[in-house]
Amino acid sequence: MRKGVLVFALTMLFSFNVYADVCVEVNEKSAAKAVSILEQQKEIYDYCSICNDAKPQIISIKNVTKDKKVYVNDKPIDLAYTYFKQDNKYINLGIASGCIEDGQYGILAKLDKLTEFHHTKNIIKEQAKQEAQAIFDVCVTKFKNDKSQTTQDMIERNIKINNCLAEAIKQEIQKGFNEKQQAQMLTYFEQTRKGIWNFYNDIYASNKYCYGQCGSITSLLPYNDEGLMLMQMLERLLYLNIAKNGY
Repeated sequence: MRKGVLVFALTMLFSFNVYADVCVEVNEKSAAKAVSILEQQKEIYDYCSICNDAKPQIISIKNVTKDKKVYVNDKPIDLAYTYFKQDNKYINLGIASGCIEDGQYGILAKLDKLTEFHHTKNIIKEQAKQEAQAIFDVCVTKFKNDKSQTTQDMIERNIKINNCLAEAIKQEIQKGFNEKQQAQMLTYFEQTRKGIWNFYNDIYASNKYCYGQCGSITSLLPYNDEGLMLMQMLERLLYLNIAKNGY
């Protein structure tokens, strides 16, 4: 239970809004390009294609202005979440103006419909899963031992693999979050790792509980549980960073 509470707390901390302000403040070239496109339109569509609750809103254009931001009807717009219609396709203004590239953050240049592409979330999830698995494979290979192993050898190897995963997690935290968020996340991260060991040392071991039967499996269980938790965290961080930053 204690482990579950700590994992839940960390998961909640990771749930930042990764989709805010992608192309609100843009450079002069992108702003000028966006304005030239908007001036040719009668209406645009406010639509976050990578959001779970994506719902398009039609905006009738009355006026268009710019400074560091682009304004429609005197309100700033996020070009990445703005579409205009051309040849029966919905064109992303952020990509068309050069603010972002096609596919960045999971946003595509053209859509057939404005109600179908929050499926992009599943694509990013799969990418994050594959990247997490690749990192795990590197960690396993790095500490590979072809010789017959004692339980102590396996424990030491699992510790090294878990520490390797932990370093990858810390790198993802540093990539995608500001200093304050990093500090919070790293604190929760260390508390969560300690929580697993508190669970096994304070409860599991003191009650002399064995998983199946006492022996190697029981001795390795806390390291395996920690490894599963680290992989889950790594996948979620990779997902957030791919969705937010495109990497």
